[in-house]
Amino acid sequence: MSENKKTNEVANVENNTIVLQEFLGDLSLKTSDEIADVDTALEQLLNKVQQIWSNNDNNQDVATQAVSLFNQSIDIVEKITFTDSKDLQTLVKLLQHIEAVLKRVIYMDDEMILIRKIFFTLFDLFSKPQFCACLKDDQYTKTSHKEVYRRIIAVFIDLLSVRLTDIPMVVADSTIRRYTDILSAMYKRVQINIKLNIYDQHIVDRILSLFCSLSDRIIIVPWLLGIGLVKAILECLPLLDINSGGRTLSVIGILHNISRHDDGAAEINSLDGLAILKNFQNNNNHMSNDTNNLLLSMAIALLSTPKQIRSDNKRMNRILNQLLQITMEASKTENHRSNVGFHISEPLGVLAKLFVDDHSLEYALSHAETDPQLDVTSTIDLFVKLFIKFRGASVQKNQLEHFTCTILLNILWSISFQDHYKTKLQQNEEFFKTVKSLAMDSSETVVVDDYVPSSMESMKKAANGILYNLNETLNDKKVDMTNKQPVFNTGSEKPMIMISYAHANDQFCDKILAELARKANLFSLWIDRDHLSSNEDLWEKIALGIKQSYVVLCLLSQDYFNSKSCRKEASFAVKRKKEIIPIYIGEPGDCDWLGMSFLFLISTDAI
Repeated sequence: MSENKKTNEVANVENNTIVLQEFLGDLSLKTSDEIADVDTALEQLLNKVQQIWSNNDNNQDVATQAVSLFNQSIDIVEKITFTDSKDLQTLVKLLQHIEAVLKRVIYMDDEMILIRKIFFTLFDLFSKPQFCACLKDDQYTKTSHKEVYRRIIAVFIDLLSVRLTDIPMVVADSTIRRYTDILSAMYKRVQINIKLNIYDQHIVDRILSLFCSLSDRIIIVPWLLGIGLVKAILECLPLLDINSGGRTLSVIGILHNISRHDDGAAEINSLDGLAILKNFQNNNNHMSNDTNNLLLSMAIALLSTPKQIRSDNKRMNRILNQLLQITMEASKTENHRSNVGFHISEPLGVLAKLFVDDHSLEYALSHAETDPQLDVTSTIDLFVKLFIKFRGASVQKNQLEHFTCTILLNILWSISFQDHYKTKLQQNEEFFKTVKSLAMDSSETVVVDDYVPSSMESMKKAANGILYNLNETLNDKKVDMTNKQPVFNTGSEKPMIMISYAHANDQFCDKILAELARKANLFSLWIDRDHLSSNEDLWEKIALGIKQSYVVLCLLSQDYFNSKSCRKEASFAVKRKKEIIPIYIGEPGDCDWLGMSFLFLISTDAI
């Protein structure tokens, strides 16, 4: 299937799902007509399920029939008393057959768009009010039906979880809110069970496993935010035994996964989650479960600011050792997973965030303790070889592998800022050639529609950033060649102010622009948002804007310090010896790359 065709299909998935839902809705209205005899309803449905494959070998038709029969089975439950044990036995057999049919389709690697349809349609069916009521232990749910619904809920969770890692997702999916009721009912069931110390493996452990899988798809973490789940999970954590089985692992895993999303990390931190995680780890320093310990460490790292990282040096050095070790292990396996199941993107993602801080980068490259022990050259080679490997895979647009390649590029971009390390990258011809081909590949403008945290940039932007750092002479020539082109056609010789800012601070930037607009007769302005419509390379235009400016106005914040694009702009301004006016947004923040060279260029003149 061509990439354009696949992109179009994914874009139309929601429409296809709505059509399928409408079909199921019409079909459920006919249930009473098709199955008039309630006493034999389950037998009739069982017979139909058993005949699905014999009557049709079209996967789309098979899935549609199986889901619609599942829907009918749910609707018919209310009409059956289940006083006869045979009814429950028949229902169990019916559910087993439906699950088997759907799993047979779900496990087909060449049916990912269909699998996506199945996932969302099943989630819609799972959102029916009777399941929310059952999970809440609603008094109006008949006692005879509670066990039936528990079994159906288990089937739903198993089917939703089975290929969740591989299902194509798009950014628009993050805005879906129609599952809030069922998600809330599930986490509240978990919270009650943990607080009462009730071990309900059949439902609660399944729910925790589903939350773990859902949150592992970072793109849909917003489904779990703002509904009380994070607060509930943080409250449950201290009640668990660190050395216990899957339940503790799932709870810590959920918090770690949510912390990988910027909005998730913000919600955890707003609830004092960093302190809760640190206290839990400190109070359980005897823990024997290395996986739990590593998950806690990664979550702590993702939730910490550079200042917090440096103030807790011993803990962070230990975390960096662990992350590098697990990256080494995962790099040697065919599926890129460590011996405890972590995909290599997980430790790499934390490293990418930590490497925004030069102290963490320096420790990892020069001082980290691993087995076997790596030196600077072998550590950089590890990242380079992984990048080249995943660059080949990312061409196929597998979301996880594409994301891993993006992480690796950002790690290498951080390394390329360091003069004493970038020569090792410059000497690797294969690396330089691969990065250059990626930066010049026009097809990379249509990338996999996926979430990228604010500590990272897109593949294309990271590739261009690396090339700039490794080959400044070439880029300077480009800027010199275009220097004859006016940045603005203002018709005046007014001095120009270039504004350098992080896009996360757009609102503050708007206020600055409004104030500066009052003195438009005194100077002109250059800001990147006025140049996004052109097909020309944005960095060339930014570099030209800096070069032709009289002064560079830097809107400094922690978001600015964490952005490698902002660092690139500031470094270029310093190199060009431009006067710089810093404006701090809120607290000054913490940054180690700004350096004294930047401070020497600060202008004392008022705007």
